[in-house]
Amino acid sequence: MLVSGISGLADQWYAVARSDDLAGGGPLPIRLLGSPYVLWAPAGGGPVLTQPYCPHRGAELAAGCVRDERLVCCYHGWEFLPSGACTRIPQLDSGVPLPRKAILTTYPAVVAYGLVWVCVGTPATAGPPRFAEAEEPGWRVQVDFLELWAASALRILDNNLDQSHPAFVHQGTFGDPARPHVPPYTLQRTAGGFRADIPQEVTGVGPQMGVADVSTRFRRTQEVELLDPVHTRIRLRYQGTAPDYAFYGSATPIDDDHALYVRVSALAGSEAEQPYAMFWEHSRQITREDQVVLERTNPDFPLDLTEEVHLRCDKTTIELRRTLVGLVSGSAGLRAAGGSDHGTLRVAGG
Repeated sequence: MLVSGISGLADQWYAVARSDDLAGGGPLPIRLLGSPYVLWAPAGGGPVLTQPYCPHRGAELAAGCVRDERLVCCYHGWEFLPSGACTRIPQLDSGVPLPRKAILTTYPAVVAYGLVWVCVGTPATAGPPRFAEAEEPGWRVQVDFLELWAASALRILDNNLDQSHPAFVHQGTFGDPARPHVPPYTLQRTAGGFRADIPQEVTGVGPQMGVADVSTRFRRTQEVELLDPVHTRIRLRYQGTAPDYAFYGSATPIDDDHALYVRVSALAGSEAEQPYAMFWEHSRQITREDQVVLERTNPDFPLDLTEEVHLRCDKTTIELRRTLVGLVSGSAGLRAAGGSDHGTLRVAGG
């Protein structure tokens, strides 16, 4: 299924810019779920998302400017408040009331974790899901990237949760095709989705903990979590043998074929023992390996579990599909084989 076919995606929160991008107020052109919008911020205020065109003669509002607390159209100088109400039309004679239709449609927008988040439907929640590590003392939090990928947002989310691709996709960093097996694991239900704890033994990840020797082998537990239908969290636990780190990942659907891949990282170690520059350089290599493959995947993402072959190690990605089914209008026609009981799902061994 294409993202445009999942009506409930409009009700989710998506990161569309860094909060610093609005330091000057904007406005910025935004595209989400195939439609354009404009993002701006009044002086001293929070972000505002509105319709992209002026209701007067259709000028692109992103080509305008922000003056104090108002968004000003570049075409005829109409001025709009954060509420969307027009506050000034220069061409009107004194005393003439403003037209009632001189108003912009606005959408919810908030700032969290160094990013601007918006919702263009009816928000399913009050804001983006909580990223626990970013709110706990002792963690260093950084927006790693927010960049356009020529891939479906659903494929990116799927890859974040997938357990069997690293052996092959990440051969240049920590993957080992001679060790493709994924240890057995179970899913635990959470308020927003699910979590799985997966034991791993890996090499090639040393630079993410400040260890230059990529041949060093580590035992760790990968804590994989679907926070809500479109946001993921991964925590790598090293049980004190090295500093932990966590990734908060999401994919903002620009259209069916493109997405903004968004990632925030949290590092438990100090800058001296876990230098961010080393962490980032190695992490960047890993995500580039993902990008090469994901930009060559089919944007049609089947939610009907009978349309693909699934393995036992695919529990996390199977459950993502089941979760997304709930966002489809008239989803009763989609088959989620085995219901919510993983033991009854017909899959191949492995």
